[in-house]
Formats: sequence, C-alpha cells, structure tokens
Amino acid sequence: MRMKLLATAVFSSFLLAGCASWFGGEPINQPTPLHAIKSEQKLAVKWSEDIGDTSHGGFTPLYRNGNVIVANAEGTIRVLDSTTGRTTSRWDLKKTELTGGVAVDDGSVYVGAEDGSLLSIDRSNGKVRWRQSLTSIALEAPVLVGQVLVVRTNDGRLTGFDPQDGKQLWSVSRTLPQLIVRNTASLLAVGNDALLSGQAGGHLQALRPTSGDVLWDVAVANPRGATELERVTDVVSRPVFDHGQICAAAYQGRVACFDARSGNLMWARDLSSSQGLAVDGSRLYATADDGSVWAFDRATGRNLWKLDDLKYRNVSGPAVLGNTVLVVDGEGYAHLINSEDGRLVGRQKVGTDALTAQPVSLGDTALLQGSSGRLALVSLG
Repeated sequence: MRMKLLATAVFSSFLLAGCASWFGGEPINQPTPLHAIKSEQKLAVKWSEDIGDTSHGGFTPLYRNGNVIVANAEGTIRVLDSTTGRTTSRWDLKKTELTGGVAVDDGSVYVGAEDGSLLSIDRSNGKVRWRQSLTSIALEAPVLVGQVLVVRTNDGRLTGFDPQDGKQLWSVSRTLPQLIVRNTASLLAVGNDALLSGQAGGHLQALRPTSGDVLWDVAVANPRGATELERVTDVVSRPVFDHGQICAAAYQGRVACFDARSGNLMWARDLSSSQGLAVDGSRLYATADDGSVWAFDRATGRNLWKLDDLKYRNVSGPAVLGNTVLVVDGEGYAHLINSEDGRLVGRQKVGTDALTAQPVSLGDTALLQGSSGRLALVSLG
C-alpha cells in the first residue's frame, strides 16, 4: 500500500507540474501570454476571505442554504454568509489536521482527518459526535446520499456509514493500477437514489447508496500505450448530471456522455481532462489538461468551439455564469468566455492564484477557492 500511495503522489506531482522537464524543472510549454481583449462583460469580486491553508488535499467549498462551509488543513471549519462573506460559525478542532472538504446536514459537519479517521462535528457546539477509523486517508469530501454518508479513501475504497452514529453499513474496494492520478473530487450524489464514482482505469460507476451495489459500470476511456505512464487513464474530476444525461472526463482519455438510467453510451470524444466539466441546456464545457477550453453539443458530441488563448496557464475547470463560461488560471486571472462562440469577453484579477477545485457555480455567482487559502465570491458586473 505504501508503494502504491507513493506512486500516486509522484505521478500527481508530475501532472500538476504541467509538463515540467524531468531534469531542469522548467515547463516544456511556456504559458500562453495574455493578450488584450475587448471587454464586453465585467466580473465583480463581491467578497474575499482568507480561510487558511488549503494547498494540500481535496479542500472544496460547499454551498448550502445561503451558507458556504469550508475547512482547512489546520483543523478549522467555518460557516460564511454567502452574501457578505462574514463568518457566522467557527469550530477549531485542536490537534486535528484535516485533509479535504466537508459534507453537512442540519445537525452535523462530516470531514476526514490526517490520521485516517472520519469525524462528525455537532453544528450546535463544535464537539465531535463520533469518530470512525478509515482504511486510509480521505482526500475527497464525504458525500451524503439520502441517509448514507459515503467516503472514498486513498486506497480506492468506498465506504458507506450511518451519519447518525458512524456505524459502517458497507464497504467496496477496487484493485488500483500501479500508477494513478490523485483523486480529490469525482463523487456525485444523484438525488437520493444513486452515487456516481469516477474510477482509476477510466471507468465511471453508478452505485446504490444503501448497499454499495453497482448499478452500472461504464468505460469513459480505455488505457492505451506501451508504458505504465502512457496507460494512466483515470476519471478524477466530478461528473455532471442533468436531464437524464451523465457526462464524465478521463485523464489521457475521452469526454463521454451516457444515459443516466441504463449507462448506455450516447457519444464520446478524445480529450484529456482532469479539471472537470460544466453544462447548460444544450452545451457541455470542458477544460483540457493543456489549458484549452472546449464546447460540445450535448445531444451529438459535435465540437462547437475551442479556445486556445489560455493554453499552459494551469486553467481550472469551467463553470457556467450567466451566458458565459468562467475559468481561472494559475496567476489568479478569471476569464469569461462567450458560451455561443468561445470568444474571451472579460477578464478580472481575483487574487485566488491557482484554484484547489473547480469553480462552484451558484447561478449568477460563483465561488473560487485558491491554493493560498483565499476564497472569493464573484458575479457578473
């Protein structure tokens, strides 16, 4: 297990380096310089807050009922008012380092810790309600699906718990390849009926949350190549679900869409992506691992446009914001792209540096969380 986790860490470092040289440490592909654009749409930073160290693990902000709930590596969990950014609740877990984002219900906050445990925190007083040992650390935020709390650990195991008392309900494991991309955000609850899980080896599974049984298992992409490195094909970004259609992307693989009920393939297109997807009524948006941004027709998979102006700039996954597509580059510039034709129509320095996760779209606003610990809410101006 130690060797497998080491391989994961080494490969993750290589991936995040963005095609860095093995010897000199300099990027093979220099970031594309930003050129002046005609600003047709302004982007405003509504508020910005320092939430602490989120540079490691799978820290993502969670929106719920007008609040934003965040955690940091030092063991602090905060609830912020989404309108003002003001902290309304704060809990400091003494001597407990955390590894990722949170799940919440009306009474508790659930989060993974560095010591390989899962915690339930009482929202009324910040005390630990229960603590459950895991088989490895959890880099991804837990997910509540109906009355089951599901956690993915770094050894590839999915485990379901009763959120009331922490009792284990089921556990399923899958053999991992020798080299994998670190997975910090590929679980998605589909109502109370199913859990989508991106897998190493290019697969996407739909599971029954009450038992962990697999409803269907589909290949987003199949490993190709002569070496272990070339054959790494993992689904490590969150799939999307909308109107009976599920879409997912695989590193060194494809973007593919499936019928949600049957798992039957609707269409697939070659594209390496570990940054996430976004959809609107008719289009699917994807950020490729080289920083290019793509739009596809959701019904047919036809490529509608491709933007190369941000290549090699460590570009985040996309988020739909009004009639635009929002992405953030590694220098903290937020870019607005016309969703119809792929033109850059706005740019704003937002001060978040590289994002730890895909922007979280809230309709007419979006949450941006940077690796420096800066959390910002932006809106169209």
